[in-house]
Amino acid sequence: MRQLLIGLLLLGCIQSVHAQLSTVRGKVADTLEKKNLQHAVISLLRKTDSTLFTFTRTDRNGQFTLPNVEPGKYRLLITYPKFADFTEDIEINARPETDLGTIPLTQRTRLLDAVVVRSAGAVRIKGDTTEFVADSFKVREGATVEDLLKRLPGFQVNSKGEVTAQGQRVQKVLVDGEEFFGDDPTMATQNISAKAVDKVQVYDTKTEQQNLTGISSGNEGKTVNIKLKEDAKKGAFGKAHFGTDFERLIDAKALYNKFSGKKKLSLYGTKSDITTGSLTWEDREKLGMEEDYEYDEIGGYYYSFGSSDEFSEWSLRGLPNSYTAGGLFSDKWKDDRNNLNLSYRYNRLATENQASTLTQNILEDTITYNNQYQNTRGLVQQHVGNVKYEWKIDSLASIKLSSAGTLKTNELFSDLNSEYLTETGRFINRSNQVVENEIERRQIDNQLTYRQMFKKKNRLMIATARLGLIEDRQEGVIKTNTSFFDPGGNLDSLDIADQQKLMSGKSRTIGTKITWSEPVTAKLTLVGDYAFNTNSSTSLRNTFNKDVSGKYAIRDNEFSNNFDMDVYSHSGTAIVKYTNSKLRAAVGSGISTIRLKLFDIDSSKRSNYHFLNLTPQASAAYTFKPQTRLSLNYRGTTRQPSIDQLQPIRDNTNRLNIFVGNPNLKVGFNHNINLGFNTYKTLSQKGMFLHFSYSVPVNAIAFNNFVDISKGTRIYTPVNVNGNRNWNFWNDFFKDDSEKGRSYHLGLNGNGGRNVNFVNGSRNITTYNTVNLNLGVSFSKDEKYSFDIRPNLGYNTSKSTFNPDFKNNFWTYGGNVQARVQLPWKIEIATEGIIDLRQRLDAFDTNLNQVIWNADISKKVFKDKSGKIIIVANDILDQRRGFNRNINSNFISEERFSRLSRYFLLKFEWTLSKMPGQNK
Repeated sequence: MRQLLIGLLLLGCIQSVHAQLSTVRGKVADTLEKKNLQHAVISLLRKTDSTLFTFTRTDRNGQFTLPNVEPGKYRLLITYPKFADFTEDIEINARPETDLGTIPLTQRTRLLDAVVVRSAGAVRIKGDTTEFVADSFKVREGATVEDLLKRLPGFQVNSKGEVTAQGQRVQKVLVDGEEFFGDDPTMATQNISAKAVDKVQVYDTKTEQQNLTGISSGNEGKTVNIKLKEDAKKGAFGKAHFGTDFERLIDAKALYNKFSGKKKLSLYGTKSDITTGSLTWEDREKLGMEEDYEYDEIGGYYYSFGSSDEFSEWSLRGLPNSYTAGGLFSDKWKDDRNNLNLSYRYNRLATENQASTLTQNILEDTITYNNQYQNTRGLVQQHVGNVKYEWKIDSLASIKLSSAGTLKTNELFSDLNSEYLTETGRFINRSNQVVENEIERRQIDNQLTYRQMFKKKNRLMIATARLGLIEDRQEGVIKTNTSFFDPGGNLDSLDIADQQKLMSGKSRTIGTKITWSEPVTAKLTLVGDYAFNTNSSTSLRNTFNKDVSGKYAIRDNEFSNNFDMDVYSHSGTAIVKYTNSKLRAAVGSGISTIRLKLFDIDSSKRSNYHFLNLTPQASAAYTFKPQTRLSLNYRGTTRQPSIDQLQPIRDNTNRLNIFVGNPNLKVGFNHNINLGFNTYKTLSQKGMFLHFSYSVPVNAIAFNNFVDISKGTRIYTPVNVNGNRNWNFWNDFFKDDSEKGRSYHLGLNGNGGRNVNFVNGSRNITTYNTVNLNLGVSFSKDEKYSFDIRPNLGYNTSKSTFNPDFKNNFWTYGGNVQARVQLPWKIEIATEGIIDLRQRLDAFDTNLNQVIWNADISKKVFKDKSGKIIIVANDILDQRRGFNRNINSNFISEERFSRLSRYFLLKFEWTLSKMPGQNK
């Protein structure tokens, strides 16, 4: 009897639970045309916060069913193409079924002025743009745009503030369609209040040329546009922090921004012993110019030096001491017909580095080792200024002027010790080289663009003119002392050099380009352009030895070269573009002819070169349904040799590895294919993105290496080769559940191919492949806590035909773990673990595995929570070391360099915010 009562009680509980859920039914129809509407989207939103509860689509009879709906108040949203959105507040009671009956929709063209239909969708898809209504996604008090993006379906934000949207990296963040205080996306995402945002839009990043022709590279990222509420376009905000370990480390930044309507002002400054001080994700050195790769046909002919990006965090080697400062002002007036943008940036980076590079050389009949140990001190400074002015003459015409200038200096001291050994460990040579170098570059680029639209839709003309000036100067001293040993290990000979290197160069580039877009039909468009570019340059490179008085006065003719050069380029492109609602396709080709006149000042010899370049290209993209797209791109490009490769210049900067140019090089051609597929279901918040590329270069430029094993020296010269192949694959599947604060991620990526080179006249082929599998799981709950784990597993293979039994294969393991928890009394604890493990190679005695553990504890202060005190613990286990493994052609090397390891900081952070949309 007791068991029977318990059973009846359980059955009653089950029935009670089922009674709490309801099935919502209904039908959607066009009552005017007497038609049932199939595939209409039915969304049920919680009325309290407008978040999505569930959704479905109507069947062929226009009927829909929403099962397992909890009792409560909801907002019903029904959308259907070409019909006005329908919205109605409903209340679901605790009964098995709720029938909404037939719901009529009205065509937009038939709406009466007196009819008002409200629209309350959280996510909208408008062509290629996905739009999110900000107020539909709940964020914590005081949240920024970055916090809002973390809640949006398909978005990911890492610890550096880098944003990924729908599987692709976000390259630009705009505010109301414009760059916000410079080219740093985090300026907007980390400083604007989420409450001030009306909508967030995301779409593919494309240049104006790509939009005109319909031809893309297949590697475009995403652009995010933040649309502010009307009352939020006035205000000021800023951030400042100061941290120190009270011994040697300081990390400080001050940032102030103010904008009122169209007028914007930004000032910032940093001082850091921890980073390079760069505010951007990556310093692209654009100098504020439009990205137009059609101008690169003559870019390789001026031989420059010292133009690398030393301020990037990715290229940092050593312990930094950095300063940065900058400002930006922009304004629009006269109904936005005038637009002015001024900016200035200063960077100063000093570094000290202790590095070692261990290299194993795989030759045809033996293996050798080359070990280098280097101490360096460097100081790089840079001033960059930009001016942009745009004048909209009328509704159809506009003129834009861009001018950018840079002054960059680089000072370097290097003390390098190297040793060259046989397979048995016997010394072949030992060398010491001391280098002191100073480099200076002055550069200015100017571009004038005239844009003319016409009354005929899609007819467009764009004309541009540009002027670029460069001045380079380099002065340095190289002192080398090398000892060579005989097979018995005895000293055989010495090579001592003490030389001065004086180099200077000038370059002037003038170019024009005109592009015309002509619509043939509503779906067919012809796009053509023509460009002319010319470059005149002078390069003076001289080496001097000491005379009897100790002055660098004796010119070394073997390692000196002076020349003048003139380059002329004519190029044109013709594209046919077809567009309809599902298919976008384009096909065409570009052709360019380049004439190079070279005058060798030392020998009074004149040389002429002529190159013909072809750039066939095609692109097709088919949209199966919103957010499901397949694309295929082909691009053929030519690559002519650069001037330093053509000139028979002997460069003995490293006397053990001497470079010699080759005037007989041919033009190379590269076939590149890109395949992309993406599918993303916005309401269910899951999707997959896939990208594959394959390239086949013809007449690629590789090196012919002449190695003297008895002395450990090498002379290498560029040659044309065939047989190279390269491929790249990337796939990402993800599922977000923003309602429950969960997301899942599964990715597979890899790259590989084969490279051809020559060693002592013998052809060597190296094949390589790398595959990586990575997972991701994250949980979060408002301000209370968050947890994110991303393990990865990789495998690398490499094999050379010189020694096919010697395989450099290894596994890599690791990942990243992050966690954050909010405690009472406004205290927050955050921790991060970075694991980097790799299989040891037989080529080296040791292996560098790292487990980096970072943590911090913070407490908000002040009544408005604008202040924060933070204790930072970086690399608690003291395992961070600079490390890089490189496998290429017939060698494998491991580089180790100085990195800032364990430190502790006491940090104070203060946020200024006087923006509408925030709590006072």
